[in-house]
Amino acid sequence: MLYLLLIPTDHFLVRLDRALDLSSVDEECADCYKWKPGKPGRPPWPAQLMFRLILLMFLFAVPYETQLVMELQANLLWRWFIGLGVLEKVPDHSTLYTFRKRLGPERFVRILTRIISLCQERGLIGNEDLYFDFTAVHASAVAFTPYQRALLLALALNRYLDLLEAGQAFDQPLLETLRGLVIEVALEAVDSKSLEKVSPERLEKSLARLEEKAAGMPQGPRWQEPVEKAVEEEAATTEAPPTDQKGLLKLARRLPAVLPQARGDLDARLGKVSNWEFCFGYLAGYVIDGLFGIITAVVPATANAWQAAFFAPALHQHQAHVPGKAKSLTIDSAFDFPEVYRVLDEAGIKGYVASRDHRSPKGRFGPECFTWKEGHLFCPNEQPMMAVQTHNDDKVTYQGQECATCGLREQCVGQEAQKSRTITLHPVHHHRWQENRVANRSEEHKQAQKRRLAWENVFGHGNTYHHGDKAPYRSQSMNDIAQVMTAIALNLEKMVRYVHRRQPLQARTST
Repeated sequence: MLYLLLIPTDHFLVRLDRALDLSSVDEECADCYKWKPGKPGRPPWPAQLMFRLILLMFLFAVPYETQLVMELQANLLWRWFIGLGVLEKVPDHSTLYTFRKRLGPERFVRILTRIISLCQERGLIGNEDLYFDFTAVHASAVAFTPYQRALLLALALNRYLDLLEAGQAFDQPLLETLRGLVIEVALEAVDSKSLEKVSPERLEKSLARLEEKAAGMPQGPRWQEPVEKAVEEEAATTEAPPTDQKGLLKLARRLPAVLPQARGDLDARLGKVSNWEFCFGYLAGYVIDGLFGIITAVVPATANAWQAAFFAPALHQHQAHVPGKAKSLTIDSAFDFPEVYRVLDEAGIKGYVASRDHRSPKGRFGPECFTWKEGHLFCPNEQPMMAVQTHNDDKVTYQGQECATCGLREQCVGQEAQKSRTITLHPVHHHRWQENRVANRSEEHKQAQKRRLAWENVFGHGNTYHHGDKAPYRSQSMNDIAQVMTAIALNLEKMVRYVHRRQPLQARTST
């Protein structure tokens, strides 16, 4: 009776409840629970109730689950929406953690799939023009200082040498020599100005204290497991272990990418998300349908990931969620790579790919100035170049034939002593890249990119109102769930906005 009297019938949550049947959540999660009626112990909270509660967190951008539970205790509308009685006990935040961990990211993706199917049934997905991009998701963590990174790297190098010693196939005197270089190599690999005045003796003392402290912890520190896992994987994939300082330094420069980089979230990574922006955390990739902006696929990644590698999984996920074949897909220059063109060709989808610039030699003509005509490579002065060497990766080195008398010699060869200009490239990939550069000048491509920029509002709205740019949890698997929930919140918001269904508000029995 209180719900019927006090809850406004035109509130967003009421309209969402009318438009959405979440009984499928109970079916999806049924096999996650071992409790059955008649068994001893308290029955678990209903899966749909827990999912609705987490959904509220992302619909209204509540920063933490502890605050979510506190607000639920006083918010009558939220109690009604999740199916909780006025006087019933509220789940605590630890129950929400257990629920997330029990379901895992894959099950949340399946729930998203059902919501996408519902959007398609109601005519909200056109599956003609698609857009794909990533947005930065900042981690709930504090990045390690350069000194802490050097300390962790030195510890990882010692663990690596321990593995070599345990294998009993490594020269012992050489092993001791490498151990003596660990501190010096760690300081050099981190390469920070703040470490210039740090003495190796100071870092060595800190390392000894860290080892002693870790040994005194029964379950070990949180960083211990990921460090040991990273070192074991490196040892398993390295064909030849280091035998000198140079080899140890190469190893030390590879390890930071897989070692923990922050306190609080050991999975977060530092990455460059644009030409001017760095992010410490994750990336969330969305495939967006061009009809109403419904998100049809979500691919999570760490911030240091190569974005183009996630294009194929994103498109395959979209194809699994939405039957039929899209006509076009528009993406930015971060995806101007041969692997992306191959995926588009195999799918038979027209790709509007913003062209990226290849790195050019300083003060000289770059790859964009070398063009193709009838299968031959021509220099900037439109003179044919000769293939002089073919490499194992199918790249070919070309050499100019008339550079000595060319009027563009200074711009092309520069002040170098060499007599002619050489350039090494992959003929097929370079040809395709130049074709795309030409296509980008067409009005068709320009309009497609304008429409892509218009749908950037999906990312902006999600970042502002639905946790799109902030990771509320402290592990990659849990933040993968958060990214899926952001997409669910955005889709449900659009579904309520564009689908009009008028039904009287009915009281729901408390769970």
